Amino acid sequence: MDTLVVELPSSAEDWASFEGREFDAKVRVLDIAGRRIEAAIVGATDHSHRTGHFLTDGHRTVGNWLMATTNCSRGEANARRRSAKLIRELTTVAEEFMAGKVGVAQVRELARLAANPRAGDQLGESEDLLLEAAQTLEFADFRVVTSRWEQLADADGAHREHERAHDERNARCDFDGAVFRFETSHGVVQGTSMRDVFQAFCDAEFERDWQWVQATYGDEANRSLLPRTAGQRRADAFVAMVLAAAEAGVGDGRSIDTTVNLVCDLDQYEQRLESEITGEPVDVDPSTVKERRCETTDGVPVDPRQMVAAAVLGRLRLIVTDEAGVIVHAGRKRKLFNGALREAIMAIDPMCGWLGCTLRAQICDIDHLEPRSRGGPTNPRNGKILCHKHNVFKHVNDFRVSRRSDGTIEIHRPDGSQLRPPDAA
Repeated sequence: MDTLVVELPSSAEDWASFEGREFDAKVRVLDIAGRRIEAAIVGATDHSHRTGHFLTDGHRTVGNWLMATTNCSRGEANARRRSAKLIRELTTVAEEFMAGKVGVAQVRELARLAANPRAGDQLGESEDLLLEAAQTLEFADFRVVTSRWEQLADADGAHREHERAHDERNARCDFDGAVFRFETSHGVVQGTSMRDVFQAFCDAEFERDWQWVQATYGDEANRSLLPRTAGQRRADAFVAMVLAAAEAGVGDGRSIDTTVNLVCDLDQYEQRLESEITGEPVDVDPSTVKERRCETTDGVPVDPRQMVAAAVLGRLRLIVTDEAGVIVHAGRKRKLFNGALREAIMAIDPMCGWLGCTLRAQICDIDHLEPRSRGGPTNPRNGKILCHKHNVFKHVNDFRVSRRSDGTIEIHRPDGSQLRPPDAA
């Protein structure tokens, strides 16, 4: 029976006594000791399995015995159980493991191969080759070797696994009230190409942060001064990747509009804007909920502070409404209701405003309530969705369309009578 004697530094002061390569060497000694201790526990696991010791206290499996005896997790117990099976079958690996000459992670990877029901029985023929790779290669490179070996030893299984991964590819977007979560799964070919593109965008986000740090701090620049965390850069890289794809279009030359419309009531907008300038908090009465609106056009609430910031960001459009829900701000002056201004009005008016008409806004015109010929401005307050038929009908027959103080529309015939007065049934 071997005796293992290792001095274990137990405090910061103990570690302070090691410097330079001596420090690295000490960590290496501890790692080898850890391997040997883990090998001994695996040996004990094998002994318990072979002798049935685990049954003594009523445990169903050797894994249950390990969990009870060492208080380890189920995953750890399973890893040790598989390693025990491996060292029973591969004696050279067992000897090197007991001597601390092969890592715990490498042994567990070999044990994973041994557990493959379609390829495990072939592992003995490649023991020397795989052991050499485990001892000489970086772990990531060793995993490449084991993956290649498994693909060759279990060609049908590997094919089925890859085919299943491709067939079961999926993507979804979930929203929980404050956070959007995107999740995708792909086969190797799609996944590899997507990973490479994503990594390129991540690198670009890091380079942008690093250039800022260098420009700001000069010779004192270091990574601790980066303005975003790695996770934030990855998230922003994903957004940049999606927006770049939107600019490229869907394959027929058509780009995808990624502008986000945010709708906010005028009172809240002015209060929040003043708060951002003065630093004074905003006191909002919850009973005014019917007059309040700060959300996307599909009703998803938005933090009012983000709404104020949206007013100066390129891919966000802020639509401000008054107490009657009428748009009072959505862009600059123009002669026609087109582009961003048209989209803003469509975000508020989903269909034709002529009484009884249900045509959707996307196929309608936007009419000047007060005609331009009479000095009517091209702004959101003077715009209303009308289908082409009713737009033409209105002008040809001299009907007048106006907006009430509550934001609703009323239509008058040429003789002044109103189409469906307010008191009509």
